[in-house]
Amino acid sequence: MKINEVEARVGVTKKNIRFYEEKGLIAPRRNSENGYREYGTGEVEQLKQIKLLRKLSLEVGTISRLKAGELTLSQALREQAAVLEADRGDLERYAQVCLEMSRTEVD
Repeated sequence: MKINEVEARVGVTKKNIRFYEEKGLIAPRRNSENGYREYGTGEVEQLKQIKLLRKLSLEVGTISRLKAGELTLSQALREQAAVLEADRGDLERYAQVCLEMSRTEVD
């Protein structure tokens, strides 16, 4: 399958698909006649997984470590949950500051 088909099927842009290839997260075959990338079901499934992990705000480096077997999915998700919890606290504080500033009409 060509990159346009993968983009439509997975919902990941061609630019991101090429980026993930550059980072070694996927490795599509090359057509020997024209050099075009050919994506199989394996690459499509990998891209779906990458898309989900990115939606959970995992960094590409962490996904690379997962692929390399340096980190288990459970470890990565536990670490990410801690990061998101810390972010939640920050966001709540920022929202509170915004509300307080809007009440006093600070410039």
